[in-house]
Amino acid sequence: MLNATATFLTSLGQALSAQHLYQDGHPMRETARRRALECLLDVLGERGAIRFSFLDGAVIVGTRVMTELKGWEWAPRLAAVGVQRLEVDSVPMPTASDMEILVQELHQRLGHGADHGATVALRGFRFGPLGVATAPDEHDQAAGDLLDALAQLPMTEEASAVRWIHDEIAAGGDVPLAEVEAVVHSLAMAIHREQAIVLPLLDIKTFDQYTTTHSCNVAMLSMGLAEQLGLAAADSRALGVAALLHDIGKVRVPVEVLVKPGRLTEVEFAQMQTHTVEGARLLSARARGHGLASVVAYEHHVWENREGGYPSMAYARPCHYASRIVHVCDLYDALSTRRPYREAWPRARTIGMLQQQAGIEVDAEIVHAFVALLARAEETRAAVRDEAPTSGWSADVAATARQLHEEAAADAAA
Repeated sequence: MLNATATFLTSLGQALSAQHLYQDGHPMRETARRRALECLLDVLGERGAIRFSFLDGAVIVGTRVMTELKGWEWAPRLAAVGVQRLEVDSVPMPTASDMEILVQELHQRLGHGADHGATVALRGFRFGPLGVATAPDEHDQAAGDLLDALAQLPMTEEASAVRWIHDEIAAGGDVPLAEVEAVVHSLAMAIHREQAIVLPLLDIKTFDQYTTTHSCNVAMLSMGLAEQLGLAAADSRALGVAALLHDIGKVRVPVEVLVKPGRLTEVEFAQMQTHTVEGARLLSARARGHGLASVVAYEHHVWENREGGYPSMAYARPCHYASRIVHVCDLYDALSTRRPYREAWPRARTIGMLQQQAGIEVDAEIVHAFVALLARAEETRAAVRDEAPTSGWSADVAATARQLHEEAAADAAA
């Protein structure tokens, strides 16, 4: 169920549609505007004056990205005509006449021939480019706040969504592709800041978070690398889906192996290796139309020279290009993240290892492109909030991780 703010924006979009579809004086116009006003008054009564921003398809209220309005069609349409900001005063409260004028002005801006750079100030409303009603230094600060909000988009919400996806698949359900694609869309927005690429990667507070945060990180890195390699946007998104699901076979690995606070035995490592085959099986059976994800799940640990890695192949052959991209990103994030048996590697050491393994474990050309990406992209790592799941496979992972790490700590202290 949408909150009051999201409901208002949805109703505003409906009012703009009615303005376009119906002639002047038609009751549908008035009905839609009245509904939008009612929703707006609820928002203003709840939180006072409000500021919306529309950037690259994202809706931001204040500096919070509204993940509940992903894919809202009016955000890119408004931004495209210079309506990147909409500010609404709460004193005095807007009237039906005020809402009518706002809808008319927005409708005119959406039409042909309007000045897209102009700021429009009405009674209680202002809209226009990002810097409406702000001094230059205030504009810079506001823009920075909003872009920082975009960069933080995937944090807790996306990690929680990936955790839920894992739970659904572990419980025997089909791969929830709509949710997978929504997460990938959000991650794709998070790595773009105007014409630059940023890498707002996730860090972990507890070791049971690794599987979900790693999936998000590899998806972001893979899409950034796809852009660096010149892949089309559609191919980049398909790669993002495959990267997000590359480790899904781990839902079939024993939990105590997955979160063991130390190096794995040979038997345990063999169990861990099964996640590639199990992932391919799960995705082949439950994600129709996403064969690329199955291929990547199967191949992302196969070495470039086919002399190492897993699973072993009866007939040596080159891996899919997408698998080679994900392999590089998977290895980079795995080494850059703190693990139970070692600290995170510094970036320089990780890059050095990738370059050393180029042509052996990983594709040399892809490593070269990845290093170029890292040279021009800003990388940050922020810990996702520790929100333990309440049920499902993820809850088992969290509970087992806590128990095993407490036992390891007690043994170390003894």
